[in-house]
Amino acid sequence: MSREVVESIEDVVKNIIAAELRVDRDQLCPATHLMKDLGADSLDALNIALRLEEAFKIKIPDEAIPRFLTIDDIVKGVGDHLAPN
Repeated sequence: MSREVVESIEDVVKNIIAAELRVDRDQLCPATHLMKDLGADSLDALNIALRLEEAFKIKIPDEAIPRFLTIDDIVKGVGDHLAPN
């Protein structure tokens, strides 16, 4: 995946997380942990996954959601699901 695609995915991911968790987008970096740093719970994670599916027109398997712990994990996960299998 090109750097531009990764940055574009990261931009959308940060917007969704900022809106869903009501946090300042500027405090989000690739290492930001949804649970530890932002206080997200499993319902928040599910809502974020649903919004990601909608935004990127992808299907995220339920078993993948628990692995989406940091912004970087989410960007990589979305990228994996966007890539042709």
